[in-house]
Amino acid sequence: MKVSIVGAGGEVGRMLAIHLLRAGLLRRGDVLQLVGHGEVSTARKLLAMRVDLLDGFDEVQPEIEVVSSLDAIEGDIIVMTAGSTISPDYPTRRDLAAANKPLFEDFATAVATHGSGREIIVVVSNPVELAVDVVARRIDRHRVLGMGAQQDSLRFARALADDLGVHRTRVHAWVLGEHGDGMVPIWSGVQLLGADPKESSKRVLKLRDGTQLKHFDARIQAARSAVMTLMNEGDIEASYQAVHQLSPDLRILIEPFITHHCLNATANATANATCDLVQALTTGRDSIVAAQVKLAGETHGLNTVCGMPVIVNAGGWSNVACPDLAEEEKIRLLQSCENIASNLELWNR
Repeated sequence: MKVSIVGAGGEVGRMLAIHLLRAGLLRRGDVLQLVGHGEVSTARKLLAMRVDLLDGFDEVQPEIEVVSSLDAIEGDIIVMTAGSTISPDYPTRRDLAAANKPLFEDFATAVATHGSGREIIVVVSNPVELAVDVVARRIDRHRVLGMGAQQDSLRFARALADDLGVHRTRVHAWVLGEHGDGMVPIWSGVQLLGADPKESSKRVLKLRDGTQLKHFDARIQAARSAVMTLMNEGDIEASYQAVHQLSPDLRILIEPFITHHCLNATANATANATCDLVQALTTGRDSIVAAQVKLAGETHGLNTVCGMPVIVNAGGWSNVACPDLAEEEKIRLLQSCENIASNLELWNR
């Protein structure tokens, strides 16, 4: 197996390489391809990174190679991590879309022109919906997945597990829709594994404390405003403490906002969620993960990019495994997808 990381010299790309090797997903005979953009400084960084990884993971002994052109990508699984992130230079998703779209198009063209026709693309770069849409226009949409929904789902599970006093592996939770403020936490599908279903439902209901999705946007705005006041005062510890008092569905939106502000990335969380997708794509059996995919009416009549639970295997994703939704969840999901479709139309002009 060969895994290519596009943008491997960035913080997320570098951390992903470490996570892939540490998780044992690449072994003797496999290849990790570090892909740059042809700049001398990037090539130098990747060459040094290659040697550092070999020193750190010699026992694993995959082959690690460096290439400086998108045309040289050869991965069976290609992870796209390159591009700008939200910053003072690109403060909104629209700004980010304008900055990254040319890169997404160059990448899609390179894969469509020089690829094997069997490779699977895992998109990390943002806006993830735009990247998935651009790439899925050039290759089979079933071989393109964005990892945002998996990351959001893992964050929701962690927040729930923290409040329930259990390990995250005991909590099953989905976050669908947009990878952003339009996300849809699926409270109705939360399960505490290994617990009595009635007791589990009662504990989850208590955590939700009567909140409704129709008020979610207003709650996001109020929570973010309060936390930003603390951040502007330079009190990051108080910011995190304030977030910890929020309900789990809000915490998964506001906490990464603080982390990104401090570190310019959420590299470990991103790498971990991406490894989940890579592992699911290489196990040799069907698995269910959350991912942004380009839908064509598979569920709820949706025809846009949306975060959904999907069945995946070595060939990509095959079917949507959307759970039964509460009515308010369905309404918010449709609204989220409508917003995604509108954004894609605007960004693709």
